[in-house]
Formats: sequence, C-alpha cells, structure tokens
Amino acid sequence: MGLSSVFCVAVVGIALVLGDTNIPAGAVEFEGDVYCTFEEGSGGFVIMQQKYGHVSFVQNYQRYLYGFGSAHLGDFWFGLIKTKALTDHGYNKLTVWMQDCNNILKKVIYNWFSLGPFSTHFKLNIHSFDHLNSNLPDDFSFNNGMPFATYDKPDINHCAIHQRGGWWYNRCTKTLPTGRYYQNCWYTPQRGFYDGIYYEAWRGYSYSLKYIRMDLSKH
Repeated sequence: MGLSSVFCVAVVGIALVLGDTNIPAGAVEFEGDVYCTFEEGSGGFVIMQQKYGHVSFVQNYQRYLYGFGSAHLGDFWFGLIKTKALTDHGYNKLTVWMQDCNNILKKVIYNWFSLGPFSTHFKLNIHSFDHLNSNLPDDFSFNNGMPFATYDKPDINHCAIHQRGGWWYNRCTKTLPTGRYYQNCWYTPQRGFYDGIYYEAWRGYSYSLKYIRMDLSKH
C-alpha cells in the first residue's frame, strides 16, 4: 500500500543518521507538513512544488537548507538536508511533473538523483534519463555536478543573483523549477534574465509553467 502515513510525517527523523558532521544543529526541523505521493503504485515524497505562486522562491541559503512554504497550501520547498536524507535512504528516482497554461501535463523521469554532502553545497548527481517513460527531452542533466547556489551564496557565474531562485546553476540552467511564478505563463523578464518557471525544451525560456512538482521515490 506504499509508504505509511506515520513514516511520511516522521521523514525528518532519517536525517539524524546521515553521519555528516557539517550539518548544522537543528537542521532536521521542518515548519510545516510533508507531502507524500502514491501515484503509479509507488510511494514517494514531493520535494518541491509550485502551484499557485503564493510563496516566493527567492530565499536565502539557510531557508533552502531547512525548507519553506507549505505542502498543504500548494507551494513549498522541502529542504536540501531532508532531500539528501531521502536520497541516502534509497529515494533516488526523480519524477518531475509540469503543466502549461493549456493544462497540458508532461513529465520527465531520472532513474538516479542524489545530493552530495553539506561541504559540497549538496552537489547534484543526476543521470539515467528515462527516455521511454518521459515525454519531454532531458533538460536537467545540464546541471549535473553543480553545487546548490542562492543569491547570498552564489555560483561562480552569478546566475543565482540574476535569476534569483536557488538552484544547481551551470551557466546558467535550461530549466528553473524555483523560478518566479507568472500567472499568464508568457512573460518578459524584468531584470534582463529569464527568471520564470521554464523548461527550455518544451516552451522555451520566456514561458513560465503553470505548475511544477518534483517527486522522489524508490525503484
């Protein structure tokens, strides 16, 4: 029947056994609820979602560590430390759901997603793109091997400063799930840099998606 609700709510506890002495004290605390998913027969966790645009993803590094927003209310970031805890415990399959303003739903699947330790700024390890079960080309692998960056802990190219949302930037990125929510999807960037919730291989840089969600599950 998938994950138990008890384990879902208690997921923050698994971060305690990571063995990473660089994780700051209290980092496993999470203000808010945890969003589980049971689609396609396998239980998993939603690690981020933008649905209504009620929560700004322009947040500092500490907020990205701990998590922010509300799963119950629709817009949230689970937290880097807890996400790493999940991947260290076998939740390494990433499914990303996307919807445009025409209510067309797309998804991409990666059979391996994990994060490096705190000392590497949670370096991204993503590969094994599932061509058969995805219905968009791969845009996430461009960010493979990159550390997580925010405006107050920027990447070497200052993409986080210009595009504002925290992400694993690499000159800069072909997709930005943490981008700014634009109600009408098509947009003109106000700061000279594309900052919407875009997926370049589908709608291009100047189209901000209506909905995006990242799920982690076991194989």
